[in-house]
This record gives sequence, C-alpha cells and structure tokens, in this order.
Amino acid sequence: MPKLFVPKSQASGAGRSLENEQGVWPPEGEWKAALLALAETDPALRLVWQRLGDPPSWRRPAGFETLARIILEQQVSLRSAESTFHKLQQLLHGPLTPPGLVQLSADQTRVCGVSRQKHRYLNQLADDIMNGRFALDRLSEMTNREALAQLTARLGIGRWSAEVYLMSALNRPDILPFGDLGLLKGVEELDGGRYDDFEAVIRRADRWRPHRSMATRLVWALYLDNRGLLNLNGGSNV
Repeated sequence: MPKLFVPKSQASGAGRSLENEQGVWPPEGEWKAALLALAETDPALRLVWQRLGDPPSWRRPAGFETLARIILEQQVSLRSAESTFHKLQQLLHGPLTPPGLVQLSADQTRVCGVSRQKHRYLNQLADDIMNGRFALDRLSEMTNREALAQLTARLGIGRWSAEVYLMSALNRPDILPFGDLGLLKGVEELDGGRYDDFEAVIRRADRWRPHRSMATRLVWALYLDNRGLLNLNGGSNV
C-alpha cells in the first residue's frame, strides 16, 4: 500500500464529499455511485463503509514526481520512502524533475537513501522522458491496457507500480493494485479468512467491477483502522 497524497476530508460518515484545492475529487456523484454500488454487491464492504465512512481518496498529482515516488516506495516501508523522497527534494531545492534527477550521481542519491538499483530506475525513467521515448503526459489519453503496457515497459516499473499510478494519479475507477500486501491482508480481515495468493484476491474482487479502485480504498481504510493507523484527514499515520 503506497503513501499517497490525499485531500482533506470531513469525517461525518458515509456519503461525505472529499475536497482539495482543485475542488471535489472524484466528482461527488461518481464517488457516491461507486460506494452505493459496492454496498449493494458486497455486504462486507457495506459494513466497512457504515463503520468508517468514505475512505480517503489517496490521490496524487499526475506526473514524473509521483511516478518517481512510487518507485521509491517499492519494497521498503512507507516511512522510509517518504524520508528518501523529501531528502531528494531538499537536494534538488524543489520538486523532482527529469532534468534535475539525471544530474545526480549514484553517490549523491545514496546519501538520500536511494539504492543503486533504484537510482538506475529513476535515471532511466528521466532519460526516457527527456529523450521522447516515454510520453508520460499522454497516458491519460490511453486505455488501462495501453497505459499499463507503456508503464511496465520502463525499467523498474512493474505491474503494482503501474496500477498504483493509474489509480492514484489518473483516477482510473477499476484498478486492483496487483500484489499489494495491505490489500491482501485487508481482504483477509474483511472476510475473516486467509487467501493463499493474490490470484485468489483477484477472484474475490471480481464482484467489485467496475469499481475496484473504490473497493481498494475501503479495504485499505479497514486495514489501517484495524491497526489504529487510519487518519481520515490524511489517509494514514504511517
């Protein structure tokens, strides 16, 4: 489960709207319709919604910095990734950009907590964008399948990273981030059982179509709340 940028929310129960400086996101009608549909098709999710209210949106702005941050979050704790991300921003005296990152050596990024492997991933991603091999800003015009193919063709970006980007940055409504540990554990806690692998979770989630992104948010909220980590004003305290 990634550490995502989230708008402020009003913790007044099911159906409340989520707002940020750009206005209501997602559109209030779509948000409510997705939650109502899930409540109808999955009684377990309905109970989560009734108990916790609307989940945080966990939205992030589309662009290079968000994709770079998702790479940093691979295989490490959220707190560690967040620390590394902010150290890179401090090193660059501003946001992460392709021109800025390609100027940093592996030794410089290692001081911030970036492994040599991830330095290579970030450097290659920045170079691909700068040299026109990857049009990140065109992903919003593509289907999920097309966008996933473009993302996973990049060095160091697998299915989980690509799907988290589609869900959090491009607001795609029917995404189930493959292999997400928080989602797996959350579904087990939702159902009070165990799932042998993520393929079983995918089968379990089939009833959530075409609102799997919203269902994922509800399950993430459950997972965090069960550990005392859910912050309805900011997503999580981790």
